[in-house]
Amino acid sequence: MVNSDVVATGLIIAYTIYSLAAIILFVWFAYRITKPTQKPVVKPVLFYSFTILLIIIGVSLHLTTMHTIPWVKLEMDASKITPDREIKMEVDSFKFYLLTDSVRQELPINEPLKVQEGETILFDVYSKDLTYGFGLFRPNNTMVLQMQVLPLYHNKIVWKFTEKGTFTLRSTEYAGPKSTRMLIPNFITVE
Repeated sequence: MVNSDVVATGLIIAYTIYSLAAIILFVWFAYRITKPTQKPVVKPVLFYSFTILLIIIGVSLHLTTMHTIPWVKLEMDASKITPDREIKMEVDSFKFYLLTDSVRQELPINEPLKVQEGETILFDVYSKDLTYGFGLFRPNNTMVLQMQVLPLYHNKIVWKFTEKGTFTLRSTEYAGPKSTRMLIPNFITVE
């Protein structure tokens, strides 16, 4: 599976080129309408052809890159995947809680959760009050996975851990000033 930092680099390059092409189109159009001459500086057929080409490229770029986000493939097949384990969590009042045997433990706990390399985990996260985010990050702060956690709903995401390491849990949604402190270092260790 491709790491999110590789995906981000590719998307930055692709969308930068696309954005520059769109900016050129707008500059071209602005020049055309502000320079009154006898003959049009830019022929309308050329302008509209370029616009249609940009639309086709933009839609194609989106369709091509939407499946490069690492967790999309697993989510598309989530109904067919039987996870090795389920981790249930709650979020309430800007705090993460781990639910084990109906016992609610506020995070961080003493030891990180242990996961085996190659193990498939179903994360079931329930928010009691606000919209939060659930994101796992590598030590270099690149994202492993993330989902939006809507209130009063069981938000689920499936992930297969294919790399060893220790991962940090963060809220990836802004729910107010306190949400910036929703950071649990050493949340999961993959062995």
